[in-house]
Order: sequence, then C-alpha cells, then structure tokens
Amino acid sequence: MRRRGWLTMVLVGCALAARPAQPAPRPLNLLLITADDLNADSAGWMGSAVPATPHLDALARTSHRFVDAHLTASICVPSRAALLTGRVPHRSGAPGFGRVAGNVPTLVEVLRRRGYLAAAIDKLSHMRPAAKFPWEVALHGAGRTPSRMGADVARCLTEARRTGRPFFLDANITDPHRPFLGSRLDRWPPGAAGRLEHARVRTWTRRAGRALVPDILENLPAVRRELAQYYASVARMDESLGAVLAALDAAGHADDTVVLFLSDNGMSVPFAKATLYRDGTWSPVLLRYPGMPPPAVHDEMVSSVDVMPTLLELLDVAPPPGMDGRSWSPSLRGEAQPERDHVVTHVNGVHSGADYPQRCVRSRTRSLIFQPWSDGRRRFRVEAMDGLTFRALVVAARHDAAIAARVRQYVFGVPLALYDLEADPSERHNLIDVPGYRLDAEQLAGLLLGHMERTGDPQLAAFRAAISGWQRTHRLD
Repeated sequence: MRRRGWLTMVLVGCALAARPAQPAPRPLNLLLITADDLNADSAGWMGSAVPATPHLDALARTSHRFVDAHLTASICVPSRAALLTGRVPHRSGAPGFGRVAGNVPTLVEVLRRRGYLAAAIDKLSHMRPAAKFPWEVALHGAGRTPSRMGADVARCLTEARRTGRPFFLDANITDPHRPFLGSRLDRWPPGAAGRLEHARVRTWTRRAGRALVPDILENLPAVRRELAQYYASVARMDESLGAVLAALDAAGHADDTVVLFLSDNGMSVPFAKATLYRDGTWSPVLLRYPGMPPPAVHDEMVSSVDVMPTLLELLDVAPPPGMDGRSWSPSLRGEAQPERDHVVTHVNGVHSGADYPQRCVRSRTRSLIFQPWSDGRRRFRVEAMDGLTFRALVVAARHDAAIAARVRQYVFGVPLALYDLEADPSERHNLIDVPGYRLDAEQLAGLLLGHMERTGDPQLAAFRAAISGWQRTHRLD
C-alpha cells in the first residue's frame, strides 16, 4: 500500500515536470499624456460649462478622477522633472529651467532597465539633460496637430511591437500653451488645415459668452476675447487626446496599458501659471489601468511627486530610493491615507532666467503663500503676462481701485499671505494680519517648515526669518 502511494507520487511528479512551464505575465504598458498649460476647471468633468473636452470627459468616465491634485511646480521644466523623478524641484537638480542631477533616477531610466521601450512625443527640450531621459524614439512637432499626434503615437506603438517589448510612451500635447489659437502670434497652417483653424476660432469666439471667466480674472471684453482663443486651443488639445487614445485602441493596447492624463501647470494668464495661487498648480488628473477597482472620484490632496511612485507600483517595478512622493494605491483601493489633507508647491526660476522664489502650503480650506522675492520694488514678469488679459487688467486698473489692487498683488507680490479658500477661493484678500486667523497661519507655517526642513529647501532660512518676524508682531494671547 505504501509502495503504491509512493509510486503514485512519483508519477504525479513526473507529469507535473513534463507539463510545459506557463509564460510569465507580460508587463503592463504605460501611456503618460500631458496637456500644456491646461487649467483644471477647463475640463468638463471638472465642472466647466464650456463644451470643449468631450474626449477628456469620456476618458474621465472610465478612470479614477483626482479632483484636488496639484503640481509640485507651476512651470513646465521643473513640473516635468518632478513628474519623472518623484522629487520636489530643489531635490531633483532642476529647481527652475535647469537639468536633472546625474545621481537622481528618472522614470525613463528605471523602466528602460526593466526592458521597456521608452518613447516621447514633443516637449523633449523640457526634459534634460538627454542622458537622464534616454528616449529610444523621440518625435517632434505633433503637439498641436491632432492627426499627426495620432500618427506619431501609432509609430511608437509599432516600434514597440517590432521589438517585442512593453512600452513607456510620454505623449505631450502642446495645447493650450500660448500662443493661443487665433491670437496675433499664432500662425495659421496653409490650405484646408488653416481654414479649419479659422472656423474653429470663429466657433469659440461666438461662444465667448459661454467661456466663463474664472474667478481669478476680471470680466472684461479683452479677457473674454482671449479666453475664447484659449478655449479654441483647449478644444484642439481635446482632439489630440482623442487621436492618442484612438491610436492606442487601434493597436490593441487599450486593455493592457496604464493611462495617466494631467496638465503640467495652469493656464497662461495672471494668477495661474508660474504662481502658487490655486490655478497655478491645480491639475485635472485621470488614471486608468487594467484590473483597477471601479472608477471613482478621489478628493484627497495629492501631488505630482506622487506620480512616479504610483506608476511604478502599478507596473510592479521596485521604486528607486530618494523619492519625495507616495503611491496613490491605498486611495485607489478606497483606503484612508494619512497626511492627504495638504500639499506643498514650489516656484524658483522662470523661463527668462529670473528667480521669483515662492512656496505654498495648501489645505482644503486655507493657503499660506510665501514670496521672498517680494520687496515692494521688484516687479514680477513672466510669459503669462503676454497677450490680451494682463494688458486689459492694467488699463482697467487706471479707473478701478479693486482691479488696481489686484494688479499690484500680482506684479509686486506679497511676502507672506494667508487666504481663506472657503470665503475667497480666488485668493484676493490677505488675512495674515487678521487676529481670527492667527492659529490657521501658525498651523500652516508649521507644516511648511517641516516640509522645508525634511527636503533641505534653500528658502528655509528666509521662511524662518519671515515667520519669526510675523510672530513677533502677532503674539498669540
């Protein structure tokens, strides 16, 4: 009896050994899509009344939607460096328009070591040095042409299929960056394409009354005119997104690809891009991936430094050490995650090479903004002041005291400001000296100090001095 049992075990073992080994599951692919200078509230799924984003809204219906997501930097180069390193700007080596440090791992490097084909479309000069972003396929010029964007995505996916490798594709749509569609500096393409763009701008100009002026701006004719151009650019961005997703689907990869969509910073107007006011860093973030829990809305406050650790966990790739962000996986599973009630954001150098250092700690109900460059004399100057909107504000300020105060706030900055986001979401009224808000200021200052200390922020000494000076004149009873 024992002999028969032994013989049975041997035969079963032989049968198992003879069975062909099951192939390891193929790694998931990754498609990272960015829109250039898209405000969070310009998307229909984020509440916009302007019908400019049907493809984005369709993606939202099948995705996890993060409604309180913020970029850790509100300018393209440091924002993209944060996305692809998981580090705050002063720890990536690219606090402004600089280069990622040689000892800081990038998402491109990590995934290439795991055998991924790395491909990128547009914004290549904003990811540097080239050695830290070793794209195997690097394509230029499609970011404002939906049909070409779709063709370039298809080209990248064909190369991945040819090599038999999973892919990481970074598809960067360069709308709705300035110059806006139909503006003075925008060049019309020749022929039928140009006629199409003319028609598009006419459509959005007619809809300018529906292009709601955001709370951060004044409802002036020139502002409405420029917003019509902006929304025409948003609509073209949405068509490019549709082309990207159609190419992914046509290649048969819709069901084996992690898809993340977000903007790199807010729209290029005052109190948005290159500032740490809400519209500078607030981003519409969508995440879709195979096997995910049912799509849901997430109101936790998350940061763009969380993107790299989140994506690596979804791809089952070990994260490199030294990242500042944390994976969103607990939130995706419906679990509570500590310290998701505030974010810290940063500005340092801008495109011109000038430095306008800024730091902000933002909760759901309050924001504390520190602008050490603000001395009452120095003037802020960035690309968002080009075009119609800022000039219209300056002209209106000659006859309107409230608009004049708003222009001064933007141009000369505020060294230390506290805003009540429930009563004042556009952050117009500085409450730092109001006694009833002193505890709020103390609490937020403590959070920002802790972050600056942990990350070795070069503005730490200046912030300590500012808080100490404020505390000396605002002693708590």
